[in-house]
Amino acid sequence: MTRRRTVLAAGAAGAGLAATGLAGPAAAQDTVEPARAALRRLIGRRADQLDLSLTPRSDTDTYQVSGAGGRLHIQATTPATLLTGFHRYLGDTLHAGIWWAGTNLDHLPARLPAPAAPITGRADVPHRFALNDTNDGYTGPYWDLDRWRREVDIVALHGFNEILVYLGADAVYRDTLREFGYPDDEVRAWIPAPAHQPWWLLQNMSGFGGPVAADLIEHRARTAAGLIDHIRALGMTPVLPGYFGTVPPDFADRNTGAHVVPQGTWCGFTRPGWLDPRDDHFTRLAAAFYRHSATRYGNTTMYKMDLLHEGGTAGDVPVGPASKAVETALRTAHPDATWVILGWQDNPKKDTIAAVDTSRMLIVDGLSEHADKTDRDTDWSHTPYAFGTIFNYGGKSTLGAAGAAWLGKYRQWRDKPGGALSGIALMPEAGDNNAAALDLFASLAWTDHTINARDFYTDYATRRYGRADRHATAAWQTLRATAYALDGTVKGEPQDSLFAAQPSLSATSGAGWSPDTMQYDGATFDQALPLLLAAHPTLRHTDAYRYDLVDVARQTLTNRSRILLPQIAAAYHAGDTATFDELTALWLDWMRLLEQLVASRGEFLLGPALTTARRTAGDAGEYDQRTILTVWGDRNASQVGGLHDYANREWHGLIGDVYLDRWRRYFDSLRTALATGRAPTPIDWYALTDAWTRRTNTYCGHPTGDEHALATAVHRVLTADTHQVPVTVTASPAVLVAGASTTLTARITNASGLSDVHAATLTPAVPDGATATALDPTGSTTLGGGASATVRWRITAPTDWHTDQPTATLTVRADYRAGRTTGHATGTARVLAGAPITAPYTTVNFNDATFAAAGTGFGIFGGGRDMWGSTNQFAAIVLPGGFPDGATATVRVVLQDPTGPWARAGLVVRNSLATNGSLGYANLAVTPQHGCALSVDDNNDGRLNKVTSAAGPVAPVTLRLTRAGDSLTAAYSPDGTTWSTLGTVRPTGLAVTPEVGIFMTAANGGSGATGLATFDTVSVH
Repeated sequence: MTRRRTVLAAGAAGAGLAATGLAGPAAAQDTVEPARAALRRLIGRRADQLDLSLTPRSDTDTYQVSGAGGRLHIQATTPATLLTGFHRYLGDTLHAGIWWAGTNLDHLPARLPAPAAPITGRADVPHRFALNDTNDGYTGPYWDLDRWRREVDIVALHGFNEILVYLGADAVYRDTLREFGYPDDEVRAWIPAPAHQPWWLLQNMSGFGGPVAADLIEHRARTAAGLIDHIRALGMTPVLPGYFGTVPPDFADRNTGAHVVPQGTWCGFTRPGWLDPRDDHFTRLAAAFYRHSATRYGNTTMYKMDLLHEGGTAGDVPVGPASKAVETALRTAHPDATWVILGWQDNPKKDTIAAVDTSRMLIVDGLSEHADKTDRDTDWSHTPYAFGTIFNYGGKSTLGAAGAAWLGKYRQWRDKPGGALSGIALMPEAGDNNAAALDLFASLAWTDHTINARDFYTDYATRRYGRADRHATAAWQTLRATAYALDGTVKGEPQDSLFAAQPSLSATSGAGWSPDTMQYDGATFDQALPLLLAAHPTLRHTDAYRYDLVDVARQTLTNRSRILLPQIAAAYHAGDTATFDELTALWLDWMRLLEQLVASRGEFLLGPALTTARRTAGDAGEYDQRTILTVWGDRNASQVGGLHDYANREWHGLIGDVYLDRWRRYFDSLRTALATGRAPTPIDWYALTDAWTRRTNTYCGHPTGDEHALATAVHRVLTADTHQVPVTVTASPAVLVAGASTTLTARITNASGLSDVHAATLTPAVPDGATATALDPTGSTTLGGGASATVRWRITAPTDWHTDQPTATLTVRADYRAGRTTGHATGTARVLAGAPITAPYTTVNFNDATFAAAGTGFGIFGGGRDMWGSTNQFAAIVLPGGFPDGATATVRVVLQDPTGPWARAGLVVRNSLATNGSLGYANLAVTPQHGCALSVDDNNDGRLNKVTSAAGPVAPVTLRLTRAGDSLTAAYSPDGTTWSTLGTVRPTGLAVTPEVGIFMTAANGGSGATGLATFDTVSVH
């Protein structure tokens, strides 16, 4: 089969540099020696069998491989493209290759054979851009030059010609700011530690982990200079940071007349200031920046800048003229340069596009794979752009990418008549994983036809492992149809691990912005592991095979976290201590097995990363490296800003010392709660993990264990286990009050693709006094891998039904046989229960809510998009007597469903709670992900416009509002005894006696999610 045809279709859009008007790659060196040196590093003395030559440079990069055995000839337009041609030869002729993760060079013959026919290749777009702004932080913040050189060599092997280099920018800023009144120590205090520098360069934050030592800055600058020289020597273009206005917040104090726009906050960090680009100070500062950059690293033809990234504010500065001034500064320093800008969220802004010379701009699109991005030509007024992917956020270990979206879109966009697509952009937030994604995405720019996914992965398995093997091929067809078939309808990335999540029974992702559900069928994915294990024994000696075997086994085991956690939650909510103990012990055992598995591969070891950081930057470097992988930043950024565990990795060391420790502590607290009947003791996750970041203990630096044996153990354990049959229970409506009924639906699923389930039966258990009537047949059934069965009942409460709490738990038990072993599982649905709200209480309803009172507590079940600005979709129970001066309102929020990260439940004050737009508006609430939050309207429009939050607390928590004149002071207490003050606000127009109530909103952002909040210890005195 021909993997890559090389004759381009006539008239293909973006076929050459001349068609785009953009600056091309930096001038190629007139020597092949950089390519020869790279090949010697990669394949040793066999490189001496290669005759390398450069062809005259043209608008399109090409290569040709020909010759005889032991004396091959490779011709190409650049040294980097010589490497691309050689890698093509490796795959086509020797079934070998080199990737970010795993290599297949073990079986290269001593005498390299000739290809069956000359191999030719032609790039169909001029721009093949690689690496994300965040790469230096998430992949290798402390790499040395040799490691960086290998990274560039691998990228060149795959056909890329433009490399983003953020390394060394700290030295340029240091040089520049010292010209503008800043002492060296202050500049170094403003610069973050290396792992965090990318977000400083994006104008998101500064200073964290600093001050950076002067010798470290110079070390990084020397490494960057060597790296950039290597990129140039290969005929590739180094893409360097441009200057767009980032300054320390006190810049105007030191430079009279400068206009600096405060940028607010980003994920809990205070952002650096933005110097108005129309300002003369900007002109001088930009000129100094480019001068110092050129002095240290030379000139290049591409500079990357992103104005107002992720929430930056223009203030009183018009974006169009500011963008033109940024462009003018670039053109003054580098007349022929291309401005590279990231296509992300609402950037580049329309005013930027309208103001600049777009023929000399390249947008590297970070969202091409997303289903809602359909016409980038219109979005960006035909500005040249690169089809891009960010298939990995934070460097998570997760396996998968949106390959289906790439294959469906790229060719269509590239061949669009008059289209502006001029390149590809490989931009995972961290590299060195997902080798298949690297291979497939790179192939887009070197293939003249629509790639057939099935054929591609068949060929990939052969090149990856050195020979065609039916089991390995079937395994990769399974991976193609699951993890690599993401279509971009959610985020274009796979789900991450719940083992790595900050512990919670309702956890749905490890990182705050990761998908909260499985992005493919897990039972189908399971089939890849036994297929890989069944591959011919000769494959076991191949490094790439051993890597993939561990990676697939890791993902197979990791996916179980999503099967098991809901069952643990159901056992806890049902008060079933025996099942809770059984399932939590299994969870921790699986995590220990995962730790053993990943220890067998160096790519999954924490130790080397910490050792490199310590060797380069001492204690500060190790702290920086540990932090970026866990808490990410300070308490506010980590917990309120939601950055904790964003870069979670399933690495040996992290699993055992961070993730396993957290879950063990959490389960112990829940078990104590079950035994005592009290609420679980709150755990300060930030303090716990932050303490780990400050340790200096060592971890294993070399892999241990046999990959095949450990992957076999994972397969054996999961095949024999009977706990992979979750029961999902829902009640509609999620309300059961006296004299009413709800429909209870139980869905049993065999979530394992490794074994069948037989004789499964479902039995409901309902609260005393309620009755269950079957609506579907309830006989036993057999379920193959991934199959489900559903049974429904009508649950009815008698007219004289009473409950002690405003909730009730409906339980369904499943009994079944898996192989020769019997098993059981339970699912629960929590419903609002009790009697209607009666005088002296009244209700307010803006979110289709239902209310109930039971015992001394209250419950509200409802939805709502949000409770902010002009959106006020909430429900409240209005407390009698109002909220006069000197009063204190108190409530304990007992539980809160996590319908959204900003779901709110607590106390609300407004002159009239039933009237949206009424003044005197404020609320104090607990949220699932942002702790306690105090919101207020202080600008006289009846809309909440300011919020203060404190990371950490979740329900159950007691909230208190105290009024003194026109001021409201908020406090919270996890135990009802020890109080923390959150802040004081002054809602405008507060009446003499405004109303006060207990409230909830799902804050579902439009998802339609509904949830329950319950309250007790309610008082106003």
